Amino acid sequence: MAAAARLALLLLLLLGCVDLLQGVRYLLHCPPGWSYYKLSCFKYFRQLRSWDEAEAQCQASHPGAHLAWVEEPREAATLGKAISYHQRTQPVWIGLRSPRQRSPCRPRHVGRRSATFERRGWARGPAR
Repeated sequence: MAAAARLALLLLLLLGCVDLLQGVRYLLHCPPGWSYYKLSCFKYFRQLRSWDEAEAQCQASHPGAHLAWVEEPREAATLGKAISYHQRTQPVWIGLRSPRQRSPCRPRHVGRRSATFERRGWARGPAR
């Protein structure tokens, strides 16, 4: 009976280690200097670029990389915290535009994702 209990405990510990190791595998998946969030890696670049230039720089920095795509408020908060480690005083624009702008916005496609994004809480930008 004690041997069966020890075996069951050992199996539970091994299953826990496998779960832990899978998390480590994803953390080790990110290149040096990149941040990890929900199976994705993020990197902050200081240089000011247009959207197209920034996308090209991002793609050149690592195979398969694209500009950040924020899908939920929690992800936006996490990305904001990661950016604040690099830049504390200046606002950061990640390429989103309000569809209410007077200038037309052509849709962007990153991989299979459309650029349409439902977002509230926009910061004020420069007057155009």
